[in-house]
Amino acid sequence: MYILMCINVLVPSFGKIFGANMKKMLVFTVLAAALALSCSGGNSAKKLIRQGLYKCHERLETAKNHVERRNFTNAVRIFDEIKYQCGGSPLMDTVYYYAGIAQFRQKQYEDARAEFEMLTREFPRSPFTEEAYFRIAHISYIRSLPFFRDQAGTREAIRFLGDYIDMFSEGAFVDSAHTLLASSLNKLAEKEFRNALFYRKQKQHESALIYYRSVLAEYPESRFAPESVVGMAEMLVALGRTQDAEEIMEELDASAFEDGLRTRIQAVRQKLRG
Repeated sequence: MYILMCINVLVPSFGKIFGANMKKMLVFTVLAAALALSCSGGNSAKKLIRQGLYKCHERLETAKNHVERRNFTNAVRIFDEIKYQCGGSPLMDTVYYYAGIAQFRQKQYEDARAEFEMLTREFPRSPFTEEAYFRIAHISYIRSLPFFRDQAGTREAIRFLGDYIDMFSEGAFVDSAHTLLASSLNKLAEKEFRNALFYRKQKQHESALIYYRSVLAEYPESRFAPESVVGMAEMLVALGRTQDAEEIMEELDASAFEDGLRTRIQAVRQKLRG
């Protein structure tokens, strides 16, 4: 009925323009039909599904096959088509998952993240939800900047990775999440450690000491922690704070450090002996 109303509105206007010329009337008829179809909007998509003219499951399988063959552009196009034609279908969690994978493999990370976020929001009990949470965290990690740049992205990745580990402590991606988390923490530790080295070169020992301490306080498991302990002892000696340096040396087991650091520990102890 709505389509007929659209045609009734369009016919008089186009009739005045084209007159009785049959060839032009044919053009008018095609145009009117197209415009009338557009008037029907999304109703036509639902009718196609009800009438069995659009096979959501079959199109999904076609798109998944494109993903497997690494034909990601065609896959994404079909996924977008399915979203339009099959909204509300129980297949949609699968659509969001594979669309996210296709975008991820094209390195379209923001688009991939949007798909995975939609999946976690709309289908919290989907079998794809766990991986979607991990992919969101992984994308944050990938997009984080090097240590010498702003680290807001790294902190976001740490938060998302921590959330994944808390929610899925026995999850399929938990080992990878721990690896990425350690790498992210090392990046933040490196920023503090490099600051310590900068001030040390400037012979600003107090400032260097602050950054060494920051590494140890905030990132004690990082790969920069051992050298930061030694560096802190060296800065204390340089500042004449021998008692504080001696307390640190008493707690150090030199055998646990690599050769270069063991040599530096021995040099600090010799200075303290005087």
